[in-house]
Amino acid sequence: MGKKLNSSEAVYGFAAWLTGREEEITIGAHHDAAPVAERVKEFCEANSLPDVSKDWPDNLIHPKH
Repeated sequence: MGKKLNSSEAVYGFAAWLTGREEEITIGAHHDAAPVAERVKEFCEANSLPDVSKDWPDNLIHPKH
């Protein structure tokens, strides 16, 4: 088994995996977020990524539009 993914590799890897799947998921402010959250969990588990910390909402920075 290879090295663990770094955080950037995980983000790119998730996007690549998500966009390459046969199953379609609709993402947006007016759609149910549960299917995306389930795919995130599935990806994290498959890649042995750690759970989020209790502080992750404070540590997260969204890009400006």
